[in-house]
Amino acid sequence: MARPKAKYGRSCLVCLSTLPRHITPPPHYANGLCEKHYRAQQRKKPQCKAGGCTVRLNRGHSRQGYCRWHEPLLLKEPLRSPEAITKTLEKFRSQITPNAEGPDNLFGCWPWTGRRNKVEPGSGGEARPGYGLITIGNNEWLAHRFSFGYFVGGHRPGHTLDHVCRNSLCVRPDHLMPMTQSRNSQLEHRRNADDLDAVLFDLLKIPNMQPGIMLWGMLKGLPVGRAIPGGEPFPYGLDGQVFSYDLGPARYPDVPTLMQR
Repeated sequence: MARPKAKYGRSCLVCLSTLPRHITPPPHYANGLCEKHYRAQQRKKPQCKAGGCTVRLNRGHSRQGYCRWHEPLLLKEPLRSPEAITKTLEKFRSQITPNAEGPDNLFGCWPWTGRRNKVEPGSGGEARPGYGLITIGNNEWLAHRFSFGYFVGGHRPGHTLDHVCRNSLCVRPDHLMPMTQSRNSQLEHRRNADDLDAVLFDLLKIPNMQPGIMLWGMLKGLPVGRAIPGGEPFPYGLDGQVFSYDLGPARYPDVPTLMQR
């Protein structure tokens, strides 16, 4: 994505103010700084606490000193006790209310009915439902980020989690996919059309949940299966319908692949 010309000039902001006027400042490399000053700025940022991780943390893009790759460590042993983890999972499940008769059942969503963050209007002025919130160890987590972090794991820093099912209150881990913000916006515009088969095609490109997570979801009465575009809806909980324990692809597909028809 091109940098706005009004925000950054062609020269390094630091060099422009420190070098003599007769010396031409070097071109900016990133954030309005030349490569030398940009790398000096990065070295001042704190490093992720996870052993062996060299990621430098930006303010507001890390949690308790961990990068996006490693923030799930905060949700599991040994940083949390088994009793605390069990209690959190019970609280998480208690705030999900699947509706077998509603539209969410078409995709098998896990709709969050607990607390939400501040609702902001969309670009067209329409009301938006916001995202679910859950408290874990005196810290607030977005409910869908907790779900993805606990059941799937971390993702690359600088990426965001896209609700492929188009339901911002869904916390089902295999309905979420990490991608850049620009790609997220592209997909959002593409999905404005009410094309349910297109959403199903996208969902089928995401790896299935692991069998242990599927079993947990079934025992808790949550939808865990997958649908076939133009066919039957997702199997719902323990209703007796058969589904496959297919793990799907070994890794998440590239976003360009997700966007292909």
